[in-house]
Amino acid sequence: MTTATHLQTVINHWPDLQQSLATNQADSWPPVMGIARLADHLRADDDRQQLRALERSPDQIGTTAAPLRIRILDTMRTLDEQLVDVADQIASSIQRAPASPIRSTGPGDDVALQLATLILKDTHDARRWSFTDPRLRTAPFAAAWLLARYEDAPGPFRRVSGVHRDQITTAARHAALQVHEALEMARRTQVLDRPCPHCRGVLRIEGGDGTLPAVRCKGCGRTWTDTHAA
Repeated sequence: MTTATHLQTVINHWPDLQQSLATNQADSWPPVMGIARLADHLRADDDRQQLRALERSPDQIGTTAAPLRIRILDTMRTLDEQLVDVADQIASSIQRAPASPIRSTGPGDDVALQLATLILKDTHDARRWSFTDPRLRTAPFAAAWLLARYEDAPGPFRRVSGVHRDQITTAARHAALQVHEALEMARRTQVLDRPCPHCRGVLRIEGGDGTLPAVRCKGCGRTWTDTHAA
């Protein structure tokens, strides 16, 4: 995987981390999802009762929800700190300061007005890295900014040096690894107490990492989700 791919991983999967953090799915596992609908797909009243009992069982993994969410929250906070810190360091080195304001010589000084407008646009250029705005000082914003710098996108910056590129590469690889580990940690699987109606293989329900929960047969590969069976 490339540095760009690693940074894109943080950007693309940040909503998955947020969903995994906020969802109540961990408090009831397997998730209610479409278990009732799945039961319709899998048929038989007695099978429905087994699935519903599994949903209600107090012995499921959902009893450990708090530690799971805390670990994901810690991961997100760590990513914020690490990527924002790298962006701060690189921006302090390559980001050009806004031009100094100029004074108009008087009314009708069109040249001074044009220059003042350009200076104002330069000062508020959205491509600049912010050292103060908390809304922008987050992991996904930092990853996007670092990606633009790594790819030498235009803006009020000098080109990054070889040292900067190595710094971005190291940070990106480490961040992507943390994202993958967090989502894998959030992903849960549970063997269902009934065989596949098609091949009698083992049915396993999977989800919890931001993906749509699904039941899959280990034997024939058929899949059931909240919306369809395939």
